Amino acid sequence: MESERDEDYPIGVLIEELRGEDLHVRLHSIRKISTIALALGPEKTRSQLIPFLTETIYDEDEVLLTLAEQIGTLVPYVGGPEYAHSLLPPLESLAAVSYL
Repeated sequence: MESERDEDYPIGVLIEELRGEDLHVRLHSIRKISTIALALGPEKTRSQLIPFLTETIYDEDEVLLTLAEQIGTLVPYVGGPEYAHSLLPPLESLAAVSYL
C-alpha cells in the first residue's frame, strides 16, 4: 500500500500545482509533464495523466500554449507511436479553444 502511494505522489503533486493560483507554478508544472509521465510509466500516463490534462480547464493563454508545446513530447512516455493516439483528446481540447 505504501509503495502505491509513493507511485501516485508525482501525479498528486502535479494536480496540486496545476490547480494552484500561481501562474508561474502552473507553468513550471506543465513544463515538467514529461518527468511526471516518466515517473508514472506508460500505462498510468495514458490512464491518469492524459485524462487529467484533457479534463482540466486552463484559463491562462500562456498555460495553454505551454501545454500544447509539451503534449508533443509525450509520445515516448505513453508507450511510443502505437499509443500516440491517446494524446488526441487533450489536443482536441486545445484545438477547441478559440483564443489560443
